[in-house]
Amino acid sequence: MKVVILAFNIGISKGLVNGPGMSLYNFAKFVSKYLPKMQLSIYTYMESSSVIPGIEIKTTKQIIDLLDDIKHCNAFHCWSGLTDAFLTIVRLANTYRKPVILGPNLLDTVEYKKEKAFLNNIEYKTILTVNDRLKYSILDKHALLTDKVESFIVGPDIDTWHPPDKYGKYILWKGNSRHMVKDIGFAKEVKNKLKQYEFLFLGDGRPYKYSDHIETARRAHLYVSTSLSETKGMALMEQWAAGVPSVTHPKIYQHGENYKTGIITNRDIDSYCDAISEIMENSKLRNDLSLGARKFILENFNPKLITEQYFEIIKDVS
Repeated sequence: MKVVILAFNIGISKGLVNGPGMSLYNFAKFVSKYLPKMQLSIYTYMESSSVIPGIEIKTTKQIIDLLDDIKHCNAFHCWSGLTDAFLTIVRLANTYRKPVILGPNLLDTVEYKKEKAFLNNIEYKTILTVNDRLKYSILDKHALLTDKVESFIVGPDIDTWHPPDKYGKYILWKGNSRHMVKDIGFAKEVKNKLKQYEFLFLGDGRPYKYSDHIETARRAHLYVSTSLSETKGMALMEQWAAGVPSVTHPKIYQHGENYKTGIITNRDIDSYCDAISEIMENSKLRNDLSLGARKFILENFNPKLITEQYFEIIKDVS
């Protein structure tokens, strides 16, 4: 069984690392491990330095290879990249009468008119989304049938993000500080009120190298997410996989379970300070949250289960 995946980026692409790219990278690794009978050929707009055994990763500039793979694939999947060039490639897959899958990082209703034009100019079998809230938003705004849209949530690589032998004492914040939605200013206000604790900011001023930050992030004592909102929250999920509990708030879609993965609190400085202090000053609570965070990921985002879901999706559309 051969599937061609089209995406804006995957893994590490010329220094760019984002949630959609890491989700696709993790997914491809899961397929390589748990679905070796499925052949993936991935084409991206941005050139990637990531390598996955048994998975072809090329750029859309390799048009002859792309055309040949589309001709011989069982299904075509546009993972991300709402562009005119990608629309042309999807229409090419339609020409060859290949079943088309869209998402989960293609539609979010933010660019509604552009999304509508994209959908109106292609034929597709199903749309995947990163969470149930977005699923129903897409169904409503694009007036689609329920069976056309399905949640498809790819979690972190649990082998890479495993608990360390020993945790540090620092509180971690990570993200791209240039993105206003991450609100690093909020995190620094919290730090200024909690001078008794050590804070580590990754991505403050300049992006961090993804592969270089993993060991440091895995050893954090606590992780704080201060984003105004998140449709998924891969950074949070990575930390939970490593057994690092969190302080979050409800507007982050994947905010975890209160007193299981961390503390979910109001998004204000005093509430965050209280939650951080409660975890930092109670070693039994912190240990239980650490175990709960890892368990939450293993139970809800098992890599084998997501590959099984994908196999069923391919069977249904083929």
